[in-house]
Amino acid sequence: MDSQWKRFWETGLFPSLEFSLSLSIGYILSLFFYVAGSEMALIDRTDTAYPILQALTALSFAAGFIYRKYKQNLSFTISLGLFILSIVQAIWLFSGNTSEFLIDYIFSFELVLMGSILSAFLIGIYGGSLRDFRFLSFTLGVTTFTFYSLFEPNQNYSIKVLLASLYVLLSFYFFSTLFQQTPISSKFYKIRSKIGKHPLFAPFYRSGLSLLISYCVLHLYFQPGPKIPLILSISFSVTIGRVLSLLSGLKKETKAVYLIGRVSLLFAFFFFIYQTYWSSFFIALCIITGTIVGFFKPNKTPYKEYLMIGIETSIYLGISFLLYFWNLPMGIRTLTAMLFVPVLMYPYLLQKHIIRLPRIAMLVVASLIVILFFSPPTIRTSTPFSKKEIFDPIPYAITNLNFNEEEYIFYKSVLPFPSNPFLPKRSEIEGKTVVLGLNSNQSQIISYIERLSEENHPFLIITTRNKTNQFHHINALSLLSRKSFWNFDIYYPNYMANKINYSSALPSDWKLKYFAEKLDNLTFLEAVTVLDSVLKYSSGDLRKDANDIKHLYYESFSSYAKFYHSIGQNKLSLDAIALARKFESPKPDLLRIAFNSLKFTTPEADYIPILEDLSKDSEFQEFAWNSLIPMFESLGEWNHALNTMSLLEKFYRSNNQQEQANELELARVRLYINQENWKEVEPVISTRLRENPNSVIWERLKNEVIEKKDSLRRISVRPDLKEARIQ
Repeated sequence: MDSQWKRFWETGLFPSLEFSLSLSIGYILSLFFYVAGSEMALIDRTDTAYPILQALTALSFAAGFIYRKYKQNLSFTISLGLFILSIVQAIWLFSGNTSEFLIDYIFSFELVLMGSILSAFLIGIYGGSLRDFRFLSFTLGVTTFTFYSLFEPNQNYSIKVLLASLYVLLSFYFFSTLFQQTPISSKFYKIRSKIGKHPLFAPFYRSGLSLLISYCVLHLYFQPGPKIPLILSISFSVTIGRVLSLLSGLKKETKAVYLIGRVSLLFAFFFFIYQTYWSSFFIALCIITGTIVGFFKPNKTPYKEYLMIGIETSIYLGISFLLYFWNLPMGIRTLTAMLFVPVLMYPYLLQKHIIRLPRIAMLVVASLIVILFFSPPTIRTSTPFSKKEIFDPIPYAITNLNFNEEEYIFYKSVLPFPSNPFLPKRSEIEGKTVVLGLNSNQSQIISYIERLSEENHPFLIITTRNKTNQFHHINALSLLSRKSFWNFDIYYPNYMANKINYSSALPSDWKLKYFAEKLDNLTFLEAVTVLDSVLKYSSGDLRKDANDIKHLYYESFSSYAKFYHSIGQNKLSLDAIALARKFESPKPDLLRIAFNSLKFTTPEADYIPILEDLSKDSEFQEFAWNSLIPMFESLGEWNHALNTMSLLEKFYRSNNQQEQANELELARVRLYINQENWKEVEPVISTRLRENPNSVIWERLKNEVIEKKDSLRRISVRPDLKEARIQ
């Protein structure tokens, strides 16, 4: 009786549970990194909460892993406690209101912190007891998921449901430990390799694992987001390396295996040294180091060995971050990078089983790799501004909402106010109305507004409705109230219904409906035409209201101009000013912004009206005229260019800037000559020659005029020359 149950326990129930649990951990952890990694990119990582979460999670996993690794038996009390905690965690995950990890992080950080610590510790407990059978099933789960995710990227799985399923399996595992101190399956499914027992190969595992961990940390730091290629390359290569180590033919070829390991490690070191190109070679580096780890993994690793791996990893990371953040000269950087070599080489230099020549050769090759191929990483810069992040301006001033930073907080909003690049946390939105945009991360934002609605927190979603930037309707927004304005809509919860309306500056009677029908869904140029038509053909209140509406349009677009200028986007600022001036003459503050923006922008024909506005202000006249002259010349508008030259020349002479005035007069005369306008050019040249009879420049211009007039006279006598000239 006992022997039958024992055989069933060894070969049936428990091994199947071990296999399914290992597969589930590999699958669900991969999914967690895939989904949560993309969501966490929406969180501000500069605050202290996120590093604390990362550090405590890593420490909890390490504590569970080390405890289970070197203390194989779990006491009854610990097993019972972990079993109860895993059941409680599963219930909490199943009962959660949102499926996104991000929303729980923002609104329930304390619970997420406690859950992460428990999760990491439980998985560390299980990971510390992994044997080859379970380890291979774990990597199989990782590989299966990551392969699947490459072909089916739009998974609609609830991460919390899958995590809860994992906790159910973990609870069964800890329940089994209440009755069985040592897993019998680890005895039944033992997969051992002679390669892992050979002392000659121990340094390969240690160095490969140190390089792999170091690179993974650096990759996670420098490239946040989903890590499917990273996870796939590591899990696949570790699995392949472990399977290769079981081949009986390789176990007999000690010298060949050692040579392959040495060459592979040097290749991995080469890719690690190419730090600038980590984004290009990271898969190759992960595959090589992962294969080394799987192939040379020893059957038993003493505690001191893992301690040395931790020290080596810390040195690799310390030198890498030093080279990254400390902008040293290239020569000193290369000398600093040489410190990588002794960290890589000292386990081999201390090997007594290896003769001296191969050790020296490997040291020399590693040093040459650093000297010849070391490429330091570049200093990071802030993410460049993208126009795709900003919607076209909207006339938001026609609403009764007085947007300001004291009462509102913005996330990727279409409004011209500083916008938070991360979803604001509970502490940031306290006492404020949240204004959201829906141009990206729509599923997370919808979960975010669902949580805000549950807490009756005020929020707005503003979307545009113009012809060039159509907004695709989202079904979830149908649960919100909507107020349609001209060219944009505002979505809001029902408890804010009395706060959203048109501005008090607009009429409240039939005239509002009249203007709404005229202006809704029109482009801004069409709106200007309609309002000007009302001003031209109407009188009384209609004229007054049309002027008020034009002023609100002007105020809206001038706010966009000021916002764009404040973030250094001069081109966008000028575009907004070009819109604003169509509704109202620019005020001095807007002229100042236009002046500052034009100084750092390539001149364009669209900016001529703005420059003409600047030329009416004495403060900006000189700059405006100097900018307009070459633009008129390039467009072939000679009369405008000549008139502007005359105005600028008078300005210079009135301010006793004779040298600039004379240079401008020469340019004006040159333009007259190109136009063959002898009536204007000859009196000027004659006057200047009488004033300066020894002037070489005016004498040369006089001769040039004579030669051109003679040339034209000869052409008029010989029509064939005239025809050739025309051609």
